[in-house]
Amino acid sequence: MGTSKDLGVLVDTNILLYVYDRLDPFWKVIYFLDFKPRFFVHKLVFHELSTLEARHKNSRVMQSRIRLARQYLEVYKSYWEEIDCCSWMDTDSAILETAKKFNFLIFTNDKVLKNRALKGGIEIIFLMDKGKIIKSFSPI
Repeated sequence: MGTSKDLGVLVDTNILLYVYDRLDPFWKVIYFLDFKPRFFVHKLVFHELSTLEARHKNSRVMQSRIRLARQYLEVYKSYWEEIDCCSWMDTDSAILETAKKFNFLIFTNDKVLKNRALKGGIEIIFLMDKGKIIKSFSPI
């Protein structure tokens, strides 16, 4: 995983939705790494939150998840930076290309994105056991 304090972690949309389940994604990573990395949220993640909000407008739970994810980002705005790279692509492809370009880890629980990242040589971190455990995998 490396021990560089300059490590960048690119946070995927689905990780932010775990805030609803009383999980603090940034602190989970900080605790796991034993230092605070640089967190990044892709511009398209905000677009994806808006898309999910429109798609699930009749789901109170999903609306609450999205609202809490946005509130969480506002509360911790000093912890992360917005990044806008490859925004002409779909969200997952843009996240992959951004991670590759800047040598970031991707923090996601999306199975398809995890597999694409590993196949593309990108290191990932993800949650297991209802968010109690964080794991990392490096590409082989």
